[in-house]
Amino acid sequence: MLSAVIHGFILAIGLILPLGAQNIFIFNQGARAPRITGALAAIIAAAFSDTLLIFLAVSGASLLLFSDPRVQRLIMAGGVLFLIWIGFSIW
Repeated sequence: MLSAVIHGFILAIGLILPLGAQNIFIFNQGARAPRITGALAAIIAAAFSDTLLIFLAVSGASLLLFSDPRVQRLIMAGGVLFLIWIGFSIW
């Protein structure tokens, strides 16, 4: 029981934390666009990605992905490469 609670908490944090940065991005897109149609693509993409991530979380995709250590290493390596790429592009 405690294992399920811990897994659910970590999953919830993983889904909630990126929303702050995403909301700032959507706000900036809306503020820069002269009309809502200028920000509509970003709004639709954010809504679709949120819906997809929530569906995958509810369906138990993380348990499936992290049951194989090779897939777990691949996902972590992809995350590290993505963060390095973002870091260099911002720097």
